Amino acid sequence: MILYKNRLILGIIRKFFNIVFTAINAILSVFNLQFTALIALIGVVLYFTGALEGNAAFKLIYEIILILSIVYAIIATVKKMLGLGKKKVKRSKGAQLVSGKDDNSQQETNAPAVKNEVPETIKEDNANEKPIYYRVKQNRDYVMAEYSDRYELYRIESGTLKKIRTDYK
Repeated sequence: MILYKNRLILGIIRKFFNIVFTAINAILSVFNLQFTALIALIGVVLYFTGALEGNAAFKLIYEIILILSIVYAIIATVKKMLGLGKKKVKRSKGAQLVSGKDDNSQQETNAPAVKNEVPETIKEDNANEKPIYYRVKQNRDYVMAEYSDRYELYRIESGTLKKIRTDYK
């Protein structure tokens, strides 16, 4: 059994190395030098083992790989600084407005006709509040109703809305 002091000392040492390696990785990530650092580390190991001393062709291949990794790091850093590498992700809304007066929404012309029959339980809960209905874009068979305190999911079955679940805000 390891004594408490030993666990404390080993924990401090582990935390120190974790902080140091995290800082080194953050610095290398800014300039895209992770691959270059790995190649340099392999070069140090090869140098101390003497593998680079005897074979000139092996040494030349290593130097070419090291130079190419440095060139890649420079190009990737410049590209990142200029913002050329960012892909713009189009984020689409998950639901489309079905009812209500909203100028920004586009009504779908080929959507199936949905009767606005609201189940009795909904009528009792929200006698004064009218929800905003959204058609779920991923699956056209679902409609979402937004209330001030919750969202309700419905499935369109034979022209009527069948309640699936309620999610509270």
